[in-house]
Amino acid sequence: MMQRLLAVLAAAVALGVVELALWLHRAHDWHPALAMLGAAAVPVLADAAILGQQFAIGAWLRRRTRPELRPGLAAALRAWFGEIVASLRTFFYAQIRYGARPLPSGAGRDRVPVLLVHGYLCNRGIWRPFARWLAARGHAVDSVNLEPVFGPIDDYVPLVEAAVERLRARTGAERVAVVAHSMGGLAVRAFLAQHGSGAIVAVVTLGTPHRGTWLARFGYGRNVSQMRLDSGWLRELAAREAGQPRAPFTVILSHHDNIVAPQSIQTLQGARTIELTARGHVELAYDRGVWARALEAIEASGRG
Repeated sequence: MMQRLLAVLAAAVALGVVELALWLHRAHDWHPALAMLGAAAVPVLADAAILGQQFAIGAWLRRRTRPELRPGLAAALRAWFGEIVASLRTFFYAQIRYGARPLPSGAGRDRVPVLLVHGYLCNRGIWRPFARWLAARGHAVDSVNLEPVFGPIDDYVPLVEAAVERLRARTGAERVAVVAHSMGGLAVRAFLAQHGSGAIVAVVTLGTPHRGTWLARFGYGRNVSQMRLDSGWLRELAAREAGQPRAPFTVILSHHDNIVAPQSIQTLQGARTIELTARGHVELAYDRGVWARALEAIEASGRG
Protein backbone atom coordinates (compact mmCIF):
# COMPACT_ATOMS: atom_id res chain seq x y z
CA MET A 1 0.00 0.00 0.00
CA MET A 2 2.77 2.44 0.94
CA GLN A 3 4.48 1.83 -2.38
CA ARG A 4 1.27 2.60 -4.28
CA LEU A 5 0.68 5.78 -2.30
CA LEU A 6 4.20 6.98 -3.01
CA ALA A 7 3.91 6.11 -6.69
CA VAL A 8 0.72 8.17 -6.95
CA LEU A 9 2.37 11.07 -5.13
CA ALA A 10 5.43 10.92 -7.37
CA ALA A 11 3.27 10.81 -10.49
CA ALA A 12 1.26 13.82 -9.29
CA VAL A 13 4.41 15.80 -8.57
CA ALA A 14 5.92 14.85 -11.95
CA LEU A 15 2.74 15.90 -13.74
CA GLY A 16 2.75 19.20 -11.85
CA VAL A 17 6.38 19.83 -12.81
CA VAL A 18 5.66 19.17 -16.49
CA GLU A 19 2.58 21.43 -16.47
CA LEU A 20 4.53 24.23 -14.78
CA ALA A 21 7.40 23.86 -17.25
CA LEU A 22 4.99 24.06 -20.19
CA TRP A 23 3.39 27.18 -18.72
CA LEU A 24 6.78 28.86 -18.21
CA HIS A 25 7.73 28.00 -21.79
CA ARG A 26 4.48 29.08 -23.45
CA ALA A 27 3.44 32.01 -21.29
CA HIS A 28 6.86 33.48 -20.52
CA ASP A 29 8.95 32.20 -23.44
CA TRP A 30 11.42 30.38 -21.20
CA HIS A 31 13.81 28.02 -22.97
CA PRO A 32 12.41 24.46 -22.57
CA ALA A 33 15.45 23.25 -20.63
CA LEU A 34 15.40 26.26 -18.33
CA ALA A 35 11.63 25.94 -17.87
CA MET A 36 11.97 22.29 -16.87
CA LEU A 37 14.83 23.10 -14.50
CA GLY A 38 12.87 25.90 -12.90
CA ALA A 39 9.74 23.79 -12.54
CA ALA A 40 11.70 20.88 -11.04
CA ALA A 41 13.20 23.23 -8.46
CA VAL A 42 9.76 23.99 -7.01
CA PRO A 43 9.16 20.65 -5.19
CA VAL A 44 12.80 20.59 -4.07
CA LEU A 45 12.49 24.08 -2.58
CA ALA A 46 9.16 23.16 -0.98
CA ASP A 47 10.76 20.09 0.60
CA ALA A 48 13.68 22.20 1.81
CA ALA A 49 11.32 24.76 3.35
CA ILE A 50 9.28 22.13 5.22
CA LEU A 51 12.43 20.45 6.50
CA GLY A 52 13.83 23.82 7.52
CA GLN A 53 10.77 24.42 9.71
CA GLN A 54 11.22 21.00 11.30
CA PHE A 55 14.88 21.69 12.06
CA ALA A 56 13.97 25.04 13.58
CA ILE A 57 11.43 23.39 15.90
CA GLY A 58 13.98 20.72 16.82
CA ALA A 59 16.59 23.38 17.63
CA TRP A 60 14.09 25.26 19.80
CA LEU A 61 13.26 22.13 21.79
CA ARG A 62 16.94 21.20 22.04
CA ARG A 63 17.73 24.57 23.59
CA ARG A 64 14.94 24.03 26.13
CA THR A 65 16.06 20.51 27.15
CA ARG A 66 19.84 20.62 26.64
CA PRO A 67 20.91 24.29 26.52
CA GLU A 68 24.56 23.31 26.87
CA LEU A 69 24.46 21.60 23.47
CA ARG A 70 25.63 24.00 20.78
CA PRO A 71 26.43 21.95 17.67
CA GLY A 72 26.98 25.05 15.53
CA LEU A 73 25.62 26.43 12.28
CA ALA A 74 27.82 24.28 10.03
CA ALA A 75 26.47 21.05 11.57
CA ALA A 76 22.89 22.30 11.23
CA LEU A 77 23.36 23.16 7.56
CA ARG A 78 25.03 19.81 6.96
CA ALA A 79 22.03 18.04 8.54
CA TRP A 80 19.54 20.13 6.55
CA PHE A 81 21.21 19.49 3.20
CA GLY A 82 21.69 15.79 3.96
CA GLU A 83 18.03 15.44 4.94
CA ILE A 84 16.85 17.13 1.73
CA VAL A 85 18.79 14.58 -0.30
CA ALA A 86 17.72 11.64 1.89
CA SER A 87 14.02 12.56 1.85
CA LEU A 88 13.87 13.04 -1.92
CA ARG A 89 15.83 9.83 -2.45
CA THR A 90 13.51 7.89 -0.14
CA PHE A 91 10.05 9.11 -1.09
CA PHE A 92 10.55 9.65 -4.82
CA TYR A 93 12.87 6.78 -5.72
CA ALA A 94 14.01 4.11 -3.27
CA GLN A 95 10.68 3.12 -1.78
CA ILE A 96 8.86 3.15 -5.09
CA ARG A 97 11.48 1.05 -6.87
CA TYR A 98 12.52 -1.35 -4.10
CA GLY A 99 9.61 -1.45 -1.65
CA ALA A 100 8.16 -4.71 -3.02
CA ARG A 101 11.50 -6.44 -3.60
CA PRO A 102 13.53 -8.61 -1.23
CA LEU A 103 16.63 -6.89 0.12
CA PRO A 104 20.17 -8.06 -0.64
CA SER A 105 21.29 -10.75 1.80
CA GLY A 106 24.56 -12.44 2.67
CA ALA A 107 25.24 -16.08 3.42
CA GLY A 108 27.92 -16.01 6.11
CA ARG A 109 27.07 -18.75 8.63
CA ASP A 110 29.33 -17.14 11.21
CA ARG A 111 27.55 -13.76 10.99
CA VAL A 112 24.55 -12.64 13.01
CA PRO A 113 21.41 -12.42 10.81
CA VAL A 114 19.86 -8.96 10.79
CA LEU A 115 16.20 -7.97 10.55
CA LEU A 116 15.55 -4.40 9.34
CA VAL A 117 12.37 -2.63 10.45
CA HIS A 118 11.43 0.70 8.85
CA GLY A 119 9.50 3.63 10.30
CA TYR A 120 6.41 5.74 9.65
CA LEU A 121 5.45 6.43 6.01
CA CYS A 122 8.23 4.16 4.80
CA ASN A 123 8.74 0.65 3.48
CA ARG A 124 11.67 -1.72 3.17
CA GLY A 125 13.04 0.19 0.18
CA ILE A 126 14.71 2.69 2.52
CA TRP A 127 17.00 -0.10 3.73
CA ARG A 128 18.44 -1.24 0.40
CA PRO A 129 21.85 0.53 0.68
CA PHE A 130 22.35 -0.64 4.27
CA ALA A 131 21.22 -4.17 3.39
CA ARG A 132 23.69 -4.30 0.49
CA TRP A 133 26.44 -3.12 2.88
CA LEU A 134 25.52 -5.79 5.44
CA ALA A 135 25.28 -8.50 2.78
CA ALA A 136 28.77 -7.65 1.53
CA ARG A 137 29.98 -8.43 5.06
CA GLY A 138 28.23 -11.79 5.11
CA HIS A 139 25.13 -10.98 7.14
CA ALA A 140 21.85 -12.57 6.16
CA VAL A 141 19.20 -9.84 5.94
CA ASP A 142 15.42 -9.78 6.04
CA SER A 143 12.85 -7.02 6.39
CA VAL A 144 9.19 -6.15 6.79
CA ASN A 145 6.68 -3.72 5.32
CA LEU A 146 4.64 -2.39 8.25
CA GLU A 147 0.98 -2.19 7.28
CA PRO A 148 -1.64 -0.84 7.66
CA VAL A 149 0.31 2.36 7.08
CA PHE A 150 -1.73 4.45 9.53
CA GLY A 151 -2.77 1.67 11.90
CA PRO A 152 -1.89 1.16 15.58
CA ILE A 153 1.66 0.08 16.33
CA ASP A 154 0.54 -3.11 18.09
CA ASP A 155 -0.84 -4.32 14.74
CA TYR A 156 2.75 -4.58 13.51
CA VAL A 157 3.77 -7.12 16.16
CA PRO A 158 2.67 -10.20 14.13
CA LEU A 159 4.61 -8.87 11.11
CA VAL A 160 7.77 -8.48 13.18
CA GLU A 161 7.27 -11.91 14.74
CA ALA A 162 6.82 -13.56 11.33
CA ALA A 163 9.93 -11.84 9.97
CA VAL A 164 12.02 -12.95 12.96
CA GLU A 165 10.90 -16.55 12.56
CA ARG A 166 11.39 -16.44 8.80
CA LEU A 167 14.96 -15.22 9.21
CA ARG A 168 15.71 -17.83 11.88
CA ALA A 169 14.30 -20.61 9.71
CA ARG A 170 16.21 -19.47 6.64
CA THR A 171 19.56 -19.19 8.40
CA GLY A 172 19.27 -21.83 11.11
CA ALA A 173 20.28 -19.19 13.66
CA GLU A 174 18.88 -19.42 17.15
CA ARG A 175 18.86 -15.64 17.58
CA VAL A 176 18.87 -12.63 15.26
CA ALA A 177 19.65 -8.94 15.61
CA VAL A 178 17.22 -6.14 14.77
CA VAL A 179 17.97 -2.67 13.42
CA ALA A 180 14.93 -0.39 13.46
CA HIS A 181 14.43 3.15 12.25
CA SER A 182 12.04 5.62 13.87
CA MET A 183 8.60 4.09 14.60
CA GLY A 184 10.05 0.68 13.75
CA GLY A 185 11.86 0.73 17.07
CA LEU A 186 8.54 1.04 18.89
CA ALA A 187 7.12 -1.86 16.87
CA VAL A 188 10.11 -3.95 17.95
CA ARG A 189 9.62 -2.96 21.58
CA ALA A 190 5.96 -3.94 21.34
CA PHE A 191 7.02 -7.30 19.87
CA LEU A 192 9.50 -7.88 22.70
CA ALA A 193 6.93 -6.89 25.33
CA GLN A 194 4.58 -9.55 23.95
CA HIS A 195 6.98 -12.33 22.98
CA GLY A 196 10.11 -11.75 25.02
CA SER A 197 13.70 -11.48 23.84
CA GLY A 198 14.59 -15.15 23.53
CA ALA A 199 15.01 -14.93 19.74
CA ILE A 200 16.77 -11.56 19.73
CA VAL A 201 20.47 -11.11 20.39
CA ALA A 202 20.54 -7.31 20.02
CA VAL A 203 18.40 -4.34 19.03
CA VAL A 204 19.69 -1.11 17.51
CA THR A 205 17.27 1.78 17.08
CA LEU A 206 17.93 4.78 14.85
CA GLY A 207 16.01 7.96 15.61
CA THR A 208 13.24 6.12 17.47
CA PRO A 209 10.85 8.31 19.50
CA HIS A 210 11.13 6.24 22.67
CA ARG A 211 9.52 9.10 24.60
CA GLY A 212 7.46 10.35 21.67
CA THR A 213 7.86 13.47 19.60
CA TRP A 214 6.38 16.95 19.79
CA LEU A 215 5.85 16.94 16.03
CA ALA A 216 3.43 13.99 16.22
CA ARG A 217 0.66 16.52 16.84
CA PHE A 218 0.86 17.38 13.13
CA GLY A 219 0.77 13.81 11.79
CA TYR A 220 -2.02 11.47 10.74
CA GLY A 221 -2.90 7.99 11.93
CA ARG A 222 -3.38 5.89 15.05
CA ASN A 223 0.35 5.20 15.11
CA VAL A 224 1.12 8.92 15.09
CA SER A 225 -1.16 9.60 18.04
CA GLN A 226 0.67 6.83 19.90
CA MET A 227 3.97 8.64 19.23
CA ARG A 228 2.98 11.89 20.94
CA LEU A 229 5.23 12.97 23.78
CA ASP A 230 4.79 10.57 26.72
CA SER A 231 1.52 9.31 25.26
CA GLY A 232 -0.68 6.87 27.13
CA TRP A 233 0.37 4.13 24.72
CA LEU A 234 4.06 4.77 25.37
CA ARG A 235 3.50 4.66 29.12
CA GLU A 236 1.53 1.44 28.76
CA LEU A 237 4.32 -0.07 26.63
CA ALA A 238 6.89 0.81 29.30
CA ALA A 239 4.68 -0.85 31.92
CA ARG A 240 4.45 -4.03 29.81
CA GLU A 241 8.24 -4.08 29.48
CA ALA A 242 8.86 -3.63 33.21
CA GLY A 243 10.45 -6.65 34.82
CA GLN A 244 11.10 -8.45 31.55
CA PRO A 245 14.64 -9.36 30.54
CA ARG A 246 15.62 -7.11 27.64
CA ALA A 247 17.94 -7.91 24.76
CA PRO A 248 20.95 -5.55 24.62
CA PHE A 249 19.69 -2.24 23.24
CA THR A 250 21.76 0.39 21.46
CA VAL A 251 20.00 3.69 20.88
CA ILE A 252 21.46 5.91 18.15
CA LEU A 253 20.05 9.43 18.11
CA SER A 254 20.94 12.68 16.41
CA HIS A 255 20.66 16.06 18.09
CA HIS A 256 19.72 17.36 14.64
CA ASP A 257 16.83 14.92 14.21
CA ASN A 258 14.14 17.00 12.50
CA ILE A 259 11.23 14.64 13.24
CA VAL A 260 11.90 13.25 16.71
CA ALA A 261 12.11 16.13 19.17
CA PRO A 262 13.20 16.83 21.78
CA GLN A 263 16.04 14.59 20.72
CA SER A 264 18.12 14.13 23.87
CA ILE A 265 15.40 12.31 25.88
CA GLN A 266 14.96 9.55 23.29
CA THR A 267 16.68 6.68 25.03
CA LEU A 268 15.86 3.73 27.26
CA GLN A 269 16.97 2.78 30.73
CA GLY A 270 19.89 0.41 30.50
CA ALA A 271 20.47 1.01 26.79
CA ARG A 272 23.79 2.05 25.34
CA THR A 273 23.16 5.49 23.85
CA ILE A 274 25.17 6.94 20.98
CA GLU A 275 24.57 10.66 20.46
CA LEU A 276 25.39 12.16 17.07
CA THR A 277 25.02 15.54 15.37
CA ALA A 278 24.74 16.77 11.78
CA ARG A 279 22.34 14.01 10.69
CA GLY A 280 18.66 14.43 10.00
CA HIS A 281 15.97 11.86 10.74
CA VAL A 282 15.73 10.00 7.42
CA GLU A 283 19.45 10.36 6.77
CA LEU A 284 20.18 8.13 9.77
CA ALA A 285 19.15 5.15 7.63
CA TYR A 286 21.69 6.06 4.93
CA ASP A 287 24.69 7.27 6.93
CA ARG A 288 27.71 4.95 6.79
CA GLY A 289 28.92 6.11 10.18
CA VAL A 290 25.58 5.04 11.65
CA TRP A 291 25.83 1.70 9.83
CA ALA A 292 29.27 1.07 11.31
CA ARG A 293 28.09 1.84 14.84
CA ALA A 294 25.04 -0.39 14.42
CA LEU A 295 27.15 -3.28 13.14
CA GLU A 296 29.64 -2.82 15.96
CA ALA A 297 26.81 -3.19 18.48
CA ILE A 298 25.46 -6.27 16.69
CA GLU A 299 28.82 -8.00 16.49
CA ALA A 300 29.63 -7.20 20.10
CA SER A 301 26.37 -8.83 21.20
CA GLY A 302 26.99 -11.79 18.93
CA ARG A 303 30.39 -12.40 20.52
CA GLY A 304 28.80 -12.22 23.97
